[in-house]
Amino acid sequence: MHIETTVEKLKNAVNRVQKVSSKNLSLPVLENILLSSESNSLTLRSTNLHVGVEVTVAVKEVVAGTALVNLDIFSKIIGSLSSEDKIVLKIEEQTLLIQTETSHMDIKLFPDQDFPTLPRIEDGQEIELPMKTFIEGVEKVHYAASQSDIKPEIASVYIYPDGKNLIFVATDSFRLAEKKIVTDTDLDFEGIIIPIKNIAECVKIFQGIEDRVSVVIGKNQISIQSEDIYFTSRIVDGNYPDYKQIIPTESNIQSILLKSDLVDALRLVNVFSDTFNQISFSVQKDSGSVSLHTRNTDVGENKTTIDAAITGGDIDMFLNHRYVSDVLSVVQADSVSFSFTEKNKPCVVSAVGDESFLYLIMPMNR
Repeated sequence: MHIETTVEKLKNAVNRVQKVSSKNLSLPVLENILLSSESNSLTLRSTNLHVGVEVTVAVKEVVAGTALVNLDIFSKIIGSLSSEDKIVLKIEEQTLLIQTETSHMDIKLFPDQDFPTLPRIEDGQEIELPMKTFIEGVEKVHYAASQSDIKPEIASVYIYPDGKNLIFVATDSFRLAEKKIVTDTDLDFEGIIIPIKNIAECVKIFQGIEDRVSVVIGKNQISIQSEDIYFTSRIVDGNYPDYKQIIPTESNIQSILLKSDLVDALRLVNVFSDTFNQISFSVQKDSGSVSLHTRNTDVGENKTTIDAAITGGDIDMFLNHRYVSDVLSVVQADSVSFSFTEKNKPCVVSAVGDESFLYLIMPMNR
């Protein structure tokens, strides 16, 4: 292999592929990156067996070939070079020579015959959509997924079609987030469950990519491909919980608050919260306010009152304040709505003026 390109192109590619590198003691080959040049393009491949990515860069090719090098070392070298420099990669004997105008380095090569290939899905269902649409859907719900792998179905993001809507759902059984994204085509595919760790890496890899991508869904695999990036991930073989049955169809009490007021109040709540992150969320119609009350025997007690527009009556519910903070971080509206039916039923949080997003929080026992 002997190619020439710019450090800027190579640095961007390395930054994307290193998101899925693996510190694998049983399979040390996964700590490497495969560089493969052909037809004036250089492909960088990395995988941890759960996900894999290939990024292609246009280069001036002198000699085609492949090289397997340690990803951590290679990324540190490329990251230390000036983006304006031109760079030459060349194989000589068992080393990869890296040359710029001011630096000359060589790093050890490893045998590449055992490095995994990435699966290509045949006879899968294909859809096309803007990558920014996919990323938006994931970012609106991913924080609500379970962080435990005991139940793989809920340690995931569930994606399914509804006409022209693409629905993203995540839950850990204590709260649930749902986001509907409108696309420009009718969608028809079986719902898929993507592990939360995998889909988080996907978002990092495609960050900044807004163009349309091809999404192919197979029996056990999903792939996403843009002009220069190919990503693949396994999907969970299982059934997602029938979450719609717990969504209240009506509400008796609604309170609308300014998001900024609630964010400020929750900063104080965090100081006084107990080990269960419990707050008392009290809606008071006569005073037109919502009170947040927290008590910690080791710190003290806090009560903060926020002005609110209230319809219905009064209610007092115990909520996990971290769950409330999480949803506020993804709501872009100036005001948020908290709707209630009964004290022991889920609280529904939504952004005022945005019917595409829904968030449920289960009440806590006192």
